[in-house]
Order: sequence, then structure tokens, then C-alpha cells
Amino acid sequence: MGEPTAGGRFPGSPDEELWGDEPFDAARAFGRRAPLEVEIGSGKARFLIEAARRTPAHDFLGVELALAYFRICRERVARAALPNVRILRADGRRFAERALPSSSVRAFHVYFPDPWPKKRQRKRRLLDGIGLEVLASRLEAGGVLRIVTDHADYAAAIAPLLETVPGLERAEWTTLPAQPETHYEVKYREEGRPIWRFLLRRRDG
Repeated sequence: MGEPTAGGRFPGSPDEELWGDEPFDAARAFGRRAPLEVEIGSGKARFLIEAARRTPAHDFLGVELALAYFRICRERVARAALPNVRILRADGRRFAERALPSSSVRAFHVYFPDPWPKKRQRKRRLLDGIGLEVLASRLEAGGVLRIVTDHADYAAAIAPLLETVPGLERAEWTTLPAQPETHYEVKYREEGRPIWRFLLRRRDG
């Protein structure tokens, strides 16, 4: 099934416009100061909503670029009516680099990012060396980056890159409690697809 088209192909309200380069003020957005977790590419908001429900002491921000999926996320977040979850439309890499302050994020969640498998497309991948360095710099000391993909070539490219980011150290996925599954993880697990998981921690100091 392709992306839904309800609402049209173009932004129809201010929140559907792409986030600019203005800083994101988490305290203002959530009305409090709390550990911030950011999901880049929220899809249908399954993880985002369940994670916010399980961990009310943390704030959860979903960042979704695709307009059709942003609309799905917005509707489901509104229906969930949780005080600690927000969704906005933005390019994840640009948002992390230009809108998030350094050392401001407790956790990044990057689940099933677009692998851009063709050679000419790879420059569009979120998780290249520069993208990983940006995410690392936005994490608090001890903060974590979780990555999940079903794409073997993308996983094979990510693994050595992680060793080149001095701010990050690898950890076993199972050292932290399991997270809620995304829509794609449920689907791919039921299909029996292999899934690769990476857990990185921001080094102290």
C-alpha cells in the first residue's frame, strides 16, 4: 500500500510547512524541562506514542519529513492526547544540525531510515559519518543513539562508520530495556526479515 493522499500533496496549514532553521525550544514546546528523546522518521507514530506512554517523565519529539506520514502522526498524536509527545515536519538531519542545541538530547531513535540503496543516492543517507557526528554532538553525556535497519548493505556501511565517531561508544543492544516496536519492525519481524540493531552511547567528558 502506498502513502495515503488525503489532505493533498502540498502543505495546507502552517504546521505542515517544513521546519526552518530556528532553534527548537523543548521547554517551550512541552511546557516543562525534562529529558528529551527524539525519533527521526516517525512513520505512523507507533513507537513515538507508546514510548511516551511508557515513560511519562521524558518528553518525546517525532520528526517526520514525508507530508503524508506527518499527517498520520499528527492525527494519532492528537488522538493519544499525551502531554509529553509532539510531532513536527522537518528533514531529520537538517533539524538535528540546525535546530537542536549541543548536549540537549537524552536519546535519538532512528528506526528503519531510508537506505537510499543506489550509489548515486547514498549522499542522501542520514547515517553517514557527518550525520553520526552531528547526532553524537547533540546527545547529553551518557545519552544514547539507537539505530535499527532491515537493509543489509546499509547495516554493513553503518558498522565501520560508528568506529570513526570519537564521541560515541558501542554497547550491546540488550544492555538497555527493550523499546516499543515500530510499525515496520512488527511487519518485518512477522515476514521473517533479518534486522540489524545498533546501540551507541555518548562518551562522558
